Amino acid sequence: MEMKKKNYTPLIGSLYTNFIFQGMAAIILSQNLHALMDNWQASVQQVTLVISGIGLGRVLILYFAGYFSDKFGRKKTVQLGIISYLIFFIGILISQNYLQGLFFALFAGFSNAFLDTSTYPTLMEAYPNEKDNSSLSVLNKAFISLGQFILPLLTRFMLNHGIYYGLVFIGCALGLFLNLLYVSKLKFPERATIDRTEPRIIEENETANSKRQPLFKVEGLALLVFSFTCVSTFNIFILWVPSFAESLNLMNHSNSLVLVSAYSIGSFASVFLTAFIVKRGAAPTLLLVWCTLISLLLLIGMTLFPSVPMFLIGSIGIGVFAAGGIWQLGLAVLLELFSKEKGRITSYYSIATSVSVMIIPYITGQLEKINVSMIFGLNIFLTAIGVLAAVVIRYRYKKVTSEKASELNEDRVNLKGVID
Repeated sequence: MEMKKKNYTPLIGSLYTNFIFQGMAAIILSQNLHALMDNWQASVQQVTLVISGIGLGRVLILYFAGYFSDKFGRKKTVQLGIISYLIFFIGILISQNYLQGLFFALFAGFSNAFLDTSTYPTLMEAYPNEKDNSSLSVLNKAFISLGQFILPLLTRFMLNHGIYYGLVFIGCALGLFLNLLYVSKLKFPERATIDRTEPRIIEENETANSKRQPLFKVEGLALLVFSFTCVSTFNIFILWVPSFAESLNLMNHSNSLVLVSAYSIGSFASVFLTAFIVKRGAAPTLLLVWCTLISLLLLIGMTLFPSVPMFLIGSIGIGVFAAGGIWQLGLAVLLELFSKEKGRITSYYSIATSVSVMIIPYITGQLEKINVSMIFGLNIFLTAIGVLAAVVIRYRYKKVTSEKASELNEDRVNLKGVID
């Protein structure tokens, strides 16, 4: 008798719900910047240091989170991730100063790492034979964008009606607590067998054909730089675009928050658009170049020609081209080039992202002392580096893949000669 296929739809829905709150957690501190400054009697720089704590927490726990997920199971790791977010949301609310806030911000980073290292493997283990199971993983970005769309609208509504800002934190904690109860009752799929072999990075002198192998110190390093700059582009944007619009007297504080919702609309739509374009045969490396270049042009346009329409177009555009899935495409290219070291390579790529989340809020907070426009100048500079990295990736990818194709054709010719 054929075994009935298990239905994991309720589980996947619960896991995606976590990503809605993950999207909110990423921007909730910057969205409530002024309220937190008043509550903690803190400066902008001190609150941005708290925001940096999220990235620091992720860096500190990332390796352990992966080990915990493999050792103790996906379910326990998901539960630990949700509990960490509960500590973050409630902790920020009860913090008396920015140092206490920094401590609780670490838990948002812990949660981010725990949920990432448990959710993606769960998706693959629940649907191991699905041709498009990668699309399930990419969908997480859509739910993150959904959370980042909803939160600014809630924050703006509460500001305009004089409602206590902490209700949003309480609401997030309540939603996560209910999801924790729900996911605790669900059955997770069996874990896949873990490959314990130690991965190795291909060195240039390792084989006689090393020139025809992808080199980690060239395209690998370029992809790590891309990971850093790609995340920096949209993180700087969502953290500071409201303040930038206010500093130019384009919008008041409550209206400027809507720019983040506009960004989220672009990001949400682009997840599906990017997946569609790639399925139609577009080269991922070419998309990296064009998306990063268009992001750069939009940032320059917003800086040189500031206006409300330009900021709205720029916000949607950055969502589409910088945050709509090109980070995931970069990871896919990296894993294609270095297919024998997936575990280690993925961790390098994620750490580059985490370093950005850790240091960029602090650096931009220091620049705010001088002028908010300097923050956008930094964003333009980093995005330009991202364009150069994408061009290197595109060039090297074509070179490596064309050489491999030439090798394959030579082998076919030689084989045909032997047979003849």
